[in-house]
Amino acid sequence: MEAPIQSFSRLLTRDYDMNEITLRAGSRVILFYGAANRDERKFPDPHRFDVTRGSPEHVAFGWGPHMWVGQHLAKLEMNAIFCALAARVERFHIQQETRNPNNVLRGLTKLIVSVE
Repeated sequence: MEAPIQSFSRLLTRDYDMNEITLRAGSRVILFYGAANRDERKFPDPHRFDVTRGSPEHVAFGWGPHMWVGQHLAKLEMNAIFCALAARVERFHIQQETRNPNNVLRGLTKLIVSVE
């Protein structure tokens, strides 16, 4: 739902046409991960958290040649963790969360959870 890294920028080395707009060489472009993963042109009901989304078009782990090399191990680890939790935990309740505002990173500095 929320990318831990909020944005990624690059300097264009050549002109690039995107959706009928020309981005000029020498310009800076930025990808906002949170916005890209909520694009209503790509995802039905994009603002709803859905663990079954499974779309190969999300950019949580990067994309194409910029894909995060550890994503396959991370997905395997997440699957193991969620399967183990599903067998033991019926419900999580977030009792308190504290955010650490930052322009680049997003995360919780403190999360208090009760488990049923």
